[in-house]
Amino acid sequence: MKSKINELADYREAPFQKEVTIACPAEHINVQMKHLTRKFKKTESVSEVAKGDVVVLSLVSELTKFNRPMVPITVGSRLFDEELEAQLIHHSCGESFTVTVQNQPVNVTIKQASRTLFPQPTDEMAAVYATEHEEFAGITTVAQYRQKVIEDYCQKEKQSILYQTMDDIMEYVLTHSDWDFDEDELAERVKAVKMEINTELKEEKGQTLEDLSTEDLKILFGVESFDEMDTMLRIEMERVIASDLWLLEIHQKQSIEEIENNGWAFLEEYVKANLQIREEK
Repeated sequence: MKSKINELADYREAPFQKEVTIACPAEHINVQMKHLTRKFKKTESVSEVAKGDVVVLSLVSELTKFNRPMVPITVGSRLFDEELEAQLIHHSCGESFTVTVQNQPVNVTIKQASRTLFPQPTDEMAAVYATEHEEFAGITTVAQYRQKVIEDYCQKEKQSILYQTMDDIMEYVLTHSDWDFDEDELAERVKAVKMEINTELKEEKGQTLEDLSTEDLKILFGVESFDEMDTMLRIEMERVIASDLWLLEIHQKQSIEEIENNGWAFLEEYVKANLQIREEK
C-alpha cells in the first residue's frame, strides 16, 4: 500500500466500560409470552378507551389528515398520530369531544372501541408452540419457554455489547493515530466505489451518478451535491485504508490478501478477556 502509518495508537489504551449488567426487560418477556396465546386471543367491546385498544373515530378538523368520517386507530401505537392518540385514553365509546393537534382543534367522536384479550399461557400452549417453531424444540412448559426467551435476549445483548465495544475501540484507534494517506491511492479507491455505485444504479434504475438529481442524491446517499458525496466517499475510504494499515501492522503482513478471514479476532479476544457482562436475574 502507498499509504502509511506515522504513529499507531495502542488499542489497549482505548477506554471502555469493563463491567456491564444486563437484564431481560419484563416488556420483552410479556411480548414473547403473547406468542403462546395468540391463537387463543379474543376481542371484546369496551366502554372506556385504554392504550392498546382499537377505536374507530370520526374526525372533523381543518387539517386534512384529521377530517375523516371514519378512521381506525390503535391507541398508543403512534401509527396515526401520537398527539391525538394520547388524548383518547379514558374517553368513552360514543363520546364526542374536542382535542388539540398541531395547535388546531379536532372534533372527535369515538364510534367503536374494542380490546384484544390474551389468556394466561399454559404448559399445553407452550408445548404446541414449540412443535411449530424449531428454535423452541423440546420445550414443554411455560417456565422453560420463559427461560429460553430470557437466555436468547441476554445472548443477543451480550453479542451487541461485544461488537459495540469493538467498534468503539476501532474508532479510538482510527481517530488517535497519525495516518499518511497517499492521494493517488485515495483517488483510486473513491473511483472504484463510484464504479460499483454506477453498476448498481444501471442494474436497478438504468441510470448513472451523473443522471441523478439533487433530490436523488439526498434520498439515496444523504448528500445534497456531488462535491459533498466526494467528501463523504473520501472520508469512508480513509477509514478503510486506515483499517487495512492497522491490520497489516498487527499481523505483520505485506498485503491484506495474506491475512486470514477473521483478521479482527485479536480485537474480539482482547474485549472478551477484559469485558465482564453480568446477568441480572
